This record gives sequence, structure tokens and C-alpha cells, in this order.
Amino acid sequence: MAGNSPMVSLRIPEDHLLELDRLVGFDGMRNRSDVVREAVRRMLASPLPGQGDRVEVNLGPDLTIRLRDYCKIYGETADVVLRQAAREMISKEMIQGATVQELLKRRMDDLRSRFDEDSNA
Repeated sequence: MAGNSPMVSLRIPEDHLLELDRLVGFDGMRNRSDVVREAVRRMLASPLPGQGDRVEVNLGPDLTIRLRDYCKIYGETADVVLRQAAREMISKEMIQGATVQELLKRRMDDLRSRFDEDSNA
């Protein structure tokens, strides 16, 4: 990366600099510049407020190939396909969850009425 990018200087408080130095040597960070570059990369990858979260997912080799093929065939981008899949799964789970909640509510109501009948006897 050296020589390919412009140099930027900045001022940061000394306590931040000490924390930055503590990260050197972890996760392949060779020096302060690596740590700062990674911090900037992560910040730029974060969504702006109101835009939703950004999630990084390791799909594995099989699903990666299948997703690429699907996107080529249907002309969709991976993010559109994954967002739609998440919507469908959440919707499905919410419908099933509502059914389970309704069954639990009915069962609780039944048990309460039995308890009330037993206590009145």
C-alpha cells in the first residue's frame, strides 16, 4: 500500500495514540498506518444513520458460486437477492411465531380457566 496512496497527517489526543499503538501487532496490523487505515475502512463501510446496518457474511464456497450464478441468470445484484431472502425469512418466521404465540395464549387461557374452576369448586 505504501507509495500508492496519498499521505495524510492528523492530530489525535495522546490517549487515543496510546490505544492505537496497543492495536499494532494484532490481526496483521504492522504499524499505526495499518490501524488507522482499517479504522477508516470500517467507518466508511458503516451505514449512515437512517440507512440501515451493513452486515458482512461469509457465504462459503458453495453458496458463493450459487449466488453468483443466480445473479448472472436473473440480472440481480447480490445485495438485492440477500435483502429479499432476509425479508422472506423474517416474514416467514414472524408468521410462524405469531401462530405459536397464539397457541401459547390459548393454552394459557385454558389453564387459567381450569385453575379458576378448580379454585371455585
